[in-house]
Amino acid sequence: MRNGFLMVALSGVMVLSCGPSSPAPKPPAPFPQAAAQVKANGSAVAAAPVAPGVPAPPATPVGVSSETSDPAWMQCGSIEFPKPAAWKWVKPSAQFRTLQYAVPGDSELIVSVFPAGDGGALEANIERWANQFGGAGSVKARVDRVVGEIRVTRVDFAGSFKGMGMAQVRTGMLQLGAIVQAPKQAVFIRLLGPAAAVEAARAEFDALTAGVRPQS
Repeated sequence: MRNGFLMVALSGVMVLSCGPSSPAPKPPAPFPQAAAQVKANGSAVAAAPVAPGVPAPPATPVGVSSETSDPAWMQCGSIEFPKPAAWKWVKPSAQFRTLQYAVPGDSELIVSVFPAGDGGALEANIERWANQFGGAGSVKARVDRVVGEIRVTRVDFAGSFKGMGMAQVRTGMLQLGAIVQAPKQAVFIRLLGPAAAVEAARAEFDALTAGVRPQS
């Protein structure tokens, strides 16, 4: 009798051990990958991680001038500007500069290109530029006009300049600025340098901003 009871008990253990197994644990979720940026040739490269709280610089739009581009035109994605051939393309020296040109007289042309709606509000950018020259009193002229579907705001600043990250103030400086708002992009342009040199290039800068057109 005892032997029969033992066999029944063992059978129950065997039945339990042969029953359905517990569900297998789920594999860990894959680590999220950074969004890819697309080069002009169609290949993709991983975007560099951005520290929390730091705005990401604009992705370089397709159709931006390079060292080997037509020297008479400055290409900025969906739009382009006529440019003096003597203004030489140089590698951008800061994160938020899409394009940069050396201008005769120790001056530079600085260009930042953003998708439409990015880059900040018009008035906030004008105020930011003014603060680099000491405040609202540095604004010397402002003209707003429309070229086709493109709005161009020209603002000039003069005085002592201290840009972001600069240790020393540069006196006797002049900046000719333009904020160009197109249907697809916003382009921020600054001609910055010693007052006499920038003033000598004023007519060429005005021709650049007045000649903006959709890129063909």
